[in-house]
Amino acid sequence: MIIRIHHHTVYTYGQAVGFGAHKLRLRPRENRLLKVNHFHVETSPPGRLRWVRDVFSNIVLVVDFGLQRSNRLVFDVRLELETGEENPFDFVLEPHATGFPFEHTDYEKTVLAPSIHTPVPGSDTVMDWFHSRWPGPARHDDVVAFLADINLGIRQAIRYERREEEGVRTPDETLALGSGSCRDMAVLLMALCRRLGLASRFVSGYLHIPESSPGNPESGGVNRAAGSMHAWTEVYLPGAGWKGFDPTNGIFANHAFAPSAVGIDAGAVDPIEGAYFADEPVPSRMKVTLTMEEGTRSGD
Repeated sequence: MIIRIHHHTVYTYGQAVGFGAHKLRLRPRENRLLKVNHFHVETSPPGRLRWVRDVFSNIVLVVDFGLQRSNRLVFDVRLELETGEENPFDFVLEPHATGFPFEHTDYEKTVLAPSIHTPVPGSDTVMDWFHSRWPGPARHDDVVAFLADINLGIRQAIRYERREEEGVRTPDETLALGSGSCRDMAVLLMALCRRLGLASRFVSGYLHIPESSPGNPESGGVNRAAGSMHAWTEVYLPGAGWKGFDPTNGIFANHAFAPSAVGIDAGAVDPIEGAYFADEPVPSRMKVTLTMEEGTRSGD
């Protein structure tokens, strides 16, 4: 499948300001089924572009604006993806990790430690919520079914709310309000997984569910976060690797998901990260539009 994406972000300020370097985490992480055929960025004011890989091996575009000042900052990104079909259940777990809980090997414990033991701020009530929905011992013969049930449980318990402002609610806030954005729900699932001793990380990227797709019966065949960047959670399962769970839609991540950045916390994978400078406080606004459509392959 060919997917064309147009990501347009505009920041406006009350007066002309200066800009620090901005980091864009908008280019998908390629794999054997996901290829970026085309990626083009235009900025206003114009900036100097350079590519880096961060500690998580995310592909990051850094934009430097020098001494330019403006009351408007624009990032216009156009990309074309080529994806192949994937069965998200096509894996075989290691014998020691088929049920829950399971014990990681010593090597896994060392490598995965930040994804297991890094605390998620404001997650004091997540286990109370978990036990209220799944009373009894936290044990299951099938860890995949266990995670699928939790993933769907968040989808059913939390009302989706689109929020344009920056930042992520804590899991405690999301549970108290009973609503949240895809970012909030992904952080909630990540926090719960870590409390349960499972390695988990935050993912930012794109989700395209074709209109012709019947989708998932539980999600109504509709992407609840359509028209915006998406966020979900990956859990490390020995034998399967990092597997994606989307609590916003209550489904497993498959070829419709295109991750652009992963990290052990949501703040490390902001799609656009940067700062502006002024001699006094300046009001600012941000507007993001995202469109995705299927098409035929084009040249670079």
